[in-house]
Amino acid sequence: MVNTMEDGVRFAETEEELRASYQLRYKVYVECMGRLKDKSNHELKELRDEYDKTARAVVAIKDSQPIGTLRLFWGGDAPFTDTLKEAYSLASFLDILEEKDICIVERLMVDEKHRGSSTTLRMYKEVMHFVLDKKAEAVFLDCEPHHLNSYLKLGFRPFTHTYSYPGIGLVIPMVLIAGDYEHFKLVGSPFGMLTREDDLVHCRHTEQLLRITEQRTNILSQASSNQTEFLKNIYDQTDLLISDKPKIFDELTEDELRRVIERSHIIDCMLGDHIIEKNNAAKTLFVLLSGVVEVRRNGQLLAIITPGEVIGEIAYFLNIPRSANVTAATENVRLLSLDEPSMTRLLKYESALANKVLMNMCRSLCSRVISGVEISDLR
Repeated sequence: MVNTMEDGVRFAETEEELRASYQLRYKVYVECMGRLKDKSNHELKELRDEYDKTARAVVAIKDSQPIGTLRLFWGGDAPFTDTLKEAYSLASFLDILEEKDICIVERLMVDEKHRGSSTTLRMYKEVMHFVLDKKAEAVFLDCEPHHLNSYLKLGFRPFTHTYSYPGIGLVIPMVLIAGDYEHFKLVGSPFGMLTREDDLVHCRHTEQLLRITEQRTNILSQASSNQTEFLKNIYDQTDLLISDKPKIFDELTEDELRRVIERSHIIDCMLGDHIIEKNNAAKTLFVLLSGVVEVRRNGQLLAIITPGEVIGEIAYFLNIPRSANVTAATENVRLLSLDEPSMTRLLKYESALANKVLMNMCRSLCSRVISGVEISDLR
């Protein structure tokens, strides 16, 4: 990669900066995460597609090398395709807004060596400046479960059902409403410091947009919910209580359960939702609260997961990509998405509680192995 780019964070303007964005996408998504291999140019080591013809790219450059990038669609540049409208659940918002009032952000990534730095925030600062400059009112993205807490902190809100993003798996559509200034201050969003109420006088539809977000969401966040209500949503799952299989919550007191589920989320899924995609690098742990999910590899059924069991523990503990596809096999699938940093802190600093959780996971895995043998016999 050439070494003539000036350090900083900005919208890519030159062919060199665009190539840097495409090549960082390839490095992070294809080489590190095993995603979107079918959409990549392996000879040039670039990840780009037909959407890049009308999209804008933000790049973060350090020492003349790209360390971060994201892709932005603005309705003022080109009409949104039907695929984009579906993927980001735009229909109800387009009843209120014109396309030029809307931005979509996707393919945000930071080089592994710079994760945990201010790179992501600096790129979103560029996005917010663009939103204000173009007088847009809503910014959309599809969030993977392990990023939920970060986007909630920025001021994004979940507003509809989950979506199975091709090549990635389960994502949660979220929207940032530019005129939602009081919410930015309430959650401590840095956007509350980047803007003033005077900057948002163009936002004429804020109340209508907020009503959409309040109509239906399939996400319940532990951090923003009444703690008693959140626990009730776990314990009220009748499927969880009647299952006689070992469960991750067995023998935990209410206080211990609160510590395990810190900063977690309850997610409702639809029949056929791809909860986990094979080879995905995400390490989120899920607990199945209700419904049934199937585990398949190369189309072959490996296991049927029932309420109380953990999903995704192999990738989490072995630090490897996902080993199989996990799909919602019934309509009433409800998941508890455990916050990865909180789980890591638990295992590192609370040995007694971690021992209980790990023992329950081991018992659950042993039960699953036995069930897998039975499924194999049936086949």
